[in-house]
Amino acid sequence: MHEYCSQVKEENLMAYVKAVEGVRHGWENTAALEKRADFIDDTFRSFGLNVENQGVPFHGRTYRNVIATLEGNTQEKEWLLLGAHYDAAQGSPGADDNASGVAVLLEAASILCKQKLNRTVQFVAFTLEEPQPQTINFLIGSDHFASEAKKAGRKYQAAFILESVGYTDHTEGSQIVPVLVRAKVPKTGNFLGIIANGRSEKVMHSFIAHANKHVPDLALVPYKVPLSGYIIPETRFSDHASFWKHGYPSLMLTDTAMFRNPHYHTRHDRFETLDFTFMVRVAQAVVSVIAALGDGEL
Repeated sequence: MHEYCSQVKEENLMAYVKAVEGVRHGWENTAALEKRADFIDDTFRSFGLNVENQGVPFHGRTYRNVIATLEGNTQEKEWLLLGAHYDAAQGSPGADDNASGVAVLLEAASILCKQKLNRTVQFVAFTLEEPQPQTINFLIGSDHFASEAKKAGRKYQAAFILESVGYTDHTEGSQIVPVLVRAKVPKTGNFLGIIANGRSEKVMHSFIAHANKHVPDLALVPYKVPLSGYIIPETRFSDHASFWKHGYPSLMLTDTAMFRNPHYHTRHDRFETLDFTFMVRVAQAVVSVIAALGDGEL
């Protein structure tokens, strides 16, 4: 196990989920969403990270992506990014989707901020990932972020997106597989899915190698989607797709959400349904991979 893995604390993940959980849809619950943004901002700052709030305009309101940056030793190297959306679907307290992702994001940031890596690492909490009533578009916050990064000429070696990483079901037959997915997927929903496109395949193999080495108890199921997922829309239902759109290598790390979790986008997506042992392992994998890539391994 990587030395950083032992620093992941289950009680921290629980506290973060409890702080983020609650109805917080972007349009319907704007004040509640802002309260979560404040919490994430304050938490990043408590780690000593440089924090920026990036305005995201939407239908006369301004939302925000919360960006924390850990400066690397070598500025010319491509950056790394770890991200998760902090809004929730309408009417849902969103514990798995996506307080779980935010919790892992914050725990990873708290550990990695103590290191001095060669590459700069950004930790980003994205707003407005979920559908809003005024538009058929979603991934609004991450699309704004990736578009602005592209305009600025910023280069990323990889963006890792945490999308619903807290739910497992150890019952045979609990895992559903989309019809067009041509991959060997277990029928038991207790693994972490790793979704890549062609540009991200090398990063996916690197993630698997480091995670298997340092967190062997975490089952991984990788899948490289054909044609960047356009023929399987469900593989583009999170913020990694914004990075694919703008040409960046990106992976979605997920418990597969609606293909496993019966509480997805409902009022039942609550803290008590989550598997925190699984979340600890996910956080350990993320920390070990970013630490390795941050020091130049791929």
